[in-house]
Amino acid sequence: MSVSFEIGILPNRPVSECLSLTRQAEECGYGGVWVADSQCVMRDAYVLLSQIALQTSRIQVAAGVTNAITRHPAVLANSWATLEEVSHGRAVLGIGVGESAVHTLGLKPDRLAALEKKIILLRALMKGQEVEYEGHSFRLTWCDSEVPIVMACSGPKSLQLGGRVADGVLFQVGADPAFVRYALDNIRQGAEQAGRRIEDIKLYMRVATAVSTQRDKARDQIKGYASVAAGTVFKTVPRDYFTDDLWQQLETFKAKYDYFEHGSNRAKHQALLTDTILDAVCIAGTPEEAIPRFKALADMGIDAFVWPANMADAEHFIYTFADRVMPEFTVKEQVNTGG
Repeated sequence: MSVSFEIGILPNRPVSECLSLTRQAEECGYGGVWVADSQCVMRDAYVLLSQIALQTSRIQVAAGVTNAITRHPAVLANSWATLEEVSHGRAVLGIGVGESAVHTLGLKPDRLAALEKKIILLRALMKGQEVEYEGHSFRLTWCDSEVPIVMACSGPKSLQLGGRVADGVLFQVGADPAFVRYALDNIRQGAEQAGRRIEDIKLYMRVATAVSTQRDKARDQIKGYASVAAGTVFKTVPRDYFTDDLWQQLETFKAKYDYFEHGSNRAKHQALLTDTILDAVCIAGTPEEAIPRFKALADMGIDAFVWPANMADAEHFIYTFADRVMPEFTVKEQVNTGG
């Protein structure tokens, strides 16, 4: 089974460094780059996405992820139709209910029913169709685009919604195969409700990953993003899927989580990440440890793995993964489908 390996970029580092990592990823054969959108703790995602689109030629350009709370649907549709043009067909609109981007502004995430309507609205707007939203009718006068919409999901109802309405699902439920089965079962249920097949939905698995010949280095540098993943898993995966020990450790961790240090490798809350939590939510260690774990997950039907390159020494991890892990798989190549 062939898979795509893709990286996530958290722009909590200078834009020049983010662009350098993206160019390295393209040279190493990665299939895509996903840029986080969180205005209070990171640089602007859309400035970076436009630069990535201009400075690369093959790699998929995606939001990992944006939301329709801090950005009006018309603004989102316009941005993504433009990115589709600039990237010559490589744009992917990753969207979710909103997490750190909304929490840091004191706002509430989208309700799933509202997000479903916005996904339908975004498709219509990017096609240049007139829509009605909050009592107003409007359209984008210049575009006719079909940008894939990938929904970020973790909870049962959101996974089912992704299965019903999205072109792809980017799910983050940790690295334990039991958690992944839970996610796939719910995506399949949603797809079947809409008369679709799960095989027709692109399955992206976002998993905190750090692979190095130096095991301790890998496990230490994964902690910044593992903190994000741990919080998401604890908040969204049903309690029945956890052992009592893992649940108690995550409960202690989440109580101390600081959204203003979201994704930071210097966050104080990462000191509460135990080995038990790390192994449940991420893949961190040597290539020999990582390869069988990825193979087991790929065999479950995953189309693409997205791992956030948020380490201090990200270049080392991007190269090591490409050199030591990716050759063990048949890697899907991204192609430029634009004109």
